Amino acid sequence: MQTIVKTMARAPGDDPLEFIMSDATVDRMGDVIVQSGWDLGDFVGNPIALFSHKADLPLGVWKNVRVQGGALRGRLELLPRGMSPRVDEIRAFVEAGMLRAVSVGFRPIDTEPLPNGGVKFKRAALVECSVVSIPANPNALAIAKSLNLSDDVQRVIFGEPAEQIVAIERSGSPGEPASQPPVRKPQTMKTLAERIVDAQNAVVQQKDALTAHLNDENFDETVSDEITKSLGEAESKLASLQRAEAALATKTAAPNGTTGTVIVERSVDTRRPFAMPAKKSAASDLIVRSAVVQLLSHIERRSMQDVLTGRYGEDDSIKAMLAITTKAATVPATTTAVGWAAELVQTATLDLIEQLVGKSIYPVLRDIGGRFTFGRNGVVSLPARSSGTSVAGSFVGQGAPIPVRQAAFSATPLTPKKMAVITTFTREIAEKSTPDIEQILRQAIQEDTGVAIDTVLMDAGAATVIRPAGLRNGVTASTATAGGGFAALVADLKALVASLITSSNGNIRQPVWIMNPVQALSISLTQNAGGDFPFAADLRAGTLLGYPVAQSATVPQGTVALVDAADFFTATGDEPRFDVSDQATLHMEDTTPLAISAAGTPNVVAAPVRSMFQTDSIALRMILDMNWAMRRAGMVAVVTGVTW
Repeated sequence: MQTIVKTMARAPGDDPLEFIMSDATVDRMGDVIVQSGWDLGDFVGNPIALFSHKADLPLGVWKNVRVQGGALRGRLELLPRGMSPRVDEIRAFVEAGMLRAVSVGFRPIDTEPLPNGGVKFKRAALVECSVVSIPANPNALAIAKSLNLSDDVQRVIFGEPAEQIVAIERSGSPGEPASQPPVRKPQTMKTLAERIVDAQNAVVQQKDALTAHLNDENFDETVSDEITKSLGEAESKLASLQRAEAALATKTAAPNGTTGTVIVERSVDTRRPFAMPAKKSAASDLIVRSAVVQLLSHIERRSMQDVLTGRYGEDDSIKAMLAITTKAATVPATTTAVGWAAELVQTATLDLIEQLVGKSIYPVLRDIGGRFTFGRNGVVSLPARSSGTSVAGSFVGQGAPIPVRQAAFSATPLTPKKMAVITTFTREIAEKSTPDIEQILRQAIQEDTGVAIDTVLMDAGAATVIRPAGLRNGVTASTATAGGGFAALVADLKALVASLITSSNGNIRQPVWIMNPVQALSISLTQNAGGDFPFAADLRAGTLLGYPVAQSATVPQGTVALVDAADFFTATGDEPRFDVSDQATLHMEDTTPLAISAAGTPNVVAAPVRSMFQTDSIALRMILDMNWAMRRAGMVAVVTGVTW
């Protein structure tokens, strides 16, 4: 089980060394930690206090760690003066009350989901607590300068090069104004149109900065307020420039044959909308952005072309992707040339799957094995050599006939199977800024697609006309070693490797471990007889016994598989297809969805169901042709019910 990190900045009182390490408030992820459920047993045995989770920068130890007043509290006891010059300088900053944020790392023991989508951590084991660099005062930099902190320590605290840290200009003496640098006019003044474009870009940059900070685990209200203030100033400047442009663009003219009457005309040129910067979309963003356009077109009841222009400007790449993913009758001529749009769409589809890395087993196996696209033929044939045949030569005597051997080959066809996933959103998503909508859709597509693929990939179902076979299909799981501990772990790993070696006649090539993240954590925390953790370093590097480890929550706990990924072959369609609906009624089930109702004795009604119309929600459906197969049989070994 992975260690979770939560950060908070809150002062419990006037003592700068007394910290609130955690409390029961709901954080921005919707999670809450029950404070009475803290397990402090392991932590109090080694309560080292680090700075920003850096093992090479210990500050001291935590004392009197306890749950009091509905919060986890502790007192920071810094290292004695003189032991570390860097810590001595940070000490001055802490004692000045400028660093009030701490970040706790913990392992969940007992959890339950919350209605808002968050998690309630009912019991958790405290692993580590660090002081982190979220200044509690907007003048923290000036105070750091006044305390004569070195550039090195300022870089540690503020996270930027010292040469980029600029102190606040101070007056020479009380009452004396600060010196002002001379104002130099540029030699070439920008045109009004150029200044408007710059102002538009400034607004976009401030919005992106605010979005990034709101999504940062080290969120700080002071920084958020400063960015919001800067955003308001940028928008005010843009509005002022646009009013000036409109005034200058107004022309007056008297109609022919009349006097005293004027006609007012506007001649403002159409300029690129500033919802997004004027830059080419990366291939990895095209699918997500085309989904954004389709979703907003449905919500706002506007044409997709209007939404595209309003959100992204004139981007031919997105136009091409949008036309293909919606199966439009026509595509802009500049994007349909052979050798351009097709390759672009294939690249974008591959990039979409690449983004599942870290969330899905499928792309790990695909990257090591063989990957194809169905193309126009709609079928991919995988040749494989049949087992039990050999073309090996042999020694023969003079004049003796040379043996003639024939190798037998078989072919496994891969035909398109329809992988589909539906993700739902409330209509309020349209109120977000464009980068926010992209992030929400990207995360939803990544998570939902990863779960949809891995659930089928790791089951034992047979191949049908609807779906491919799961990797565990036809595989007899080996019996786990009883007794638990290091001995059982080694025995089970050895048995899995031996199984692949035997079934491949020693020709094992690219093995990959597949397991639940909880199982990987158990391996890293398993000690040998000497008290060491032999596999901890391997797991941190993403390997085990030199083989890569793919983790997914769709793998049942207690189940571990070893797959020779060199024999995993997969094919996908050229492009995904998106559809949007606000009228559908869905069975909200991600494993075995059913028809809403089915006749029978008695009749079967799926539950729970959700009406998109009744809940003012939007459903986004993605369909992508996909199939996979193992080229050789016996290249998957599985053990279930492990005891470690």
